Amino acid sequence: MKRAPDFNSFNADNLSEYIKFMVDNGRTFRVETTILKEFDRFLQSLESTVVNSDTVESFVYSKLDLSNSQYEKRHRIIRGFLDYCSIKGTGESIPAPPKPHSQGRRIPYLYTTSDIEKVLSLAADLNPKDSIRPHSFQAIIGLLYCTGLRISEALRLDISDVDLENGVLFIQNTKFKKSRYVPIHPTAVGVLKRYLKLRNHYSPSPKSQAFFLSTRNDRLAYGTFNATFLQLVREAGIRTENRNSRIHDLRHTFAVNRMIKWYEEDSDFQEQLPVLSTYMGHAHFEDTTYYLNASAELMAKGSKSFKFGGNGNA
Repeated sequence: MKRAPDFNSFNADNLSEYIKFMVDNGRTFRVETTILKEFDRFLQSLESTVVNSDTVESFVYSKLDLSNSQYEKRHRIIRGFLDYCSIKGTGESIPAPPKPHSQGRRIPYLYTTSDIEKVLSLAADLNPKDSIRPHSFQAIIGLLYCTGLRISEALRLDISDVDLENGVLFIQNTKFKKSRYVPIHPTAVGVLKRYLKLRNHYSPSPKSQAFFLSTRNDRLAYGTFNATFLQLVREAGIRTENRNSRIHDLRHTFAVNRMIKWYEEDSDFQEQLPVLSTYMGHAHFEDTTYYLNASAELMAKGSKSFKFGGNGNA
């Protein structure tokens, strides 16, 4: 009999028992065990002990650039575990996600200015109110929207990476093992300066040099941030049964907004695309063009007829 691995999250007993049950009943379960151990580590990063569809999706997509079939497999494995918990009466099952129409990348949701205002307003009311938490979420969401940073890049920022005197962020060892400087607008500089004062007020002796902190005075974890973000967009009415908006769509929204601005300025966006590619930290110019696939209507008809908020093919 194979020994079930040790777990440390609030679901540790259920996870250990589930894997032992499957192994005892003849399942090899090697890949499943690896993913369930990863899920256990993810759960440890959460502030909540509620596991629902948003929690699972946040975990499933915590690894970027996998194929649809790989994402489906991760979801299926976690759903199997939750089905087991449901039968035992120790948890709730979740529905299967809708099948993608193709094996290509998903069509992103484009956030409107109104969407962002709603999310930021809800973030301001996050509990505990007299803490760094609501300020961290507001600052990060705003920064992602106006810079197109990857969420992992924002969360990895240290104090030393944020030069507010010159308005520049230093993004180190990003997705493609590259580093780059990202200039930010004076408005964003003002917001980050305000956040830094609040950070120093709520965390005078932080455990981490991270710029964005959690209520535990250490670096805000991806799982915690993404799960809360999904909660916020659902409460704002942005994330619905027919609208599967995600945090990475803020990056896509930034790219399309930049294109619209160039169009309104009558700028040659074909010449500007390499600049956008460098700013967003893409390894290849072709990676930037992916963000423009959903904006074919922009290319054909111009920005005035372009539809935001996930309408049409956008």
